[in-house]
Amino acid sequence: MKEEEALKSANYSYYYALIVLKGRFEKGEDIISKHPCYSYFYALDILKGRFEKGEDVISQNVYYSKLYKENIYDAEKDIAEQQKKIKELEKLRNSTTVHYLHGIEL
Repeated sequence: MKEEEALKSANYSYYYALIVLKGRFEKGEDIISKHPCYSYFYALDILKGRFEKGEDVISQNVYYSKLYKENIYDAEKDIAEQQKKIKELEKLRNSTTVHYLHGIEL
């Protein structure tokens, strides 16, 4: 299959990335990102991680959004983890500031 043929559909683009390139197919990502199924499998099989361009269309499909959340990326979990890290850093900063103001070296 030639690249121009792969750009005709999400199906062709996905399989071109999977079989021919055995990796990312940036030129086909806009087409892939219009389909929840291929967006999910592109993230899973090709990128082995998030496919941000396809996340919107994936989120509109109950089945693939569930799989994406379970196997690739859980935005809610990520946000919660980031908030937890921020709180820990703020606590550390406040603790360090208090020690500094009282002339205590850490």
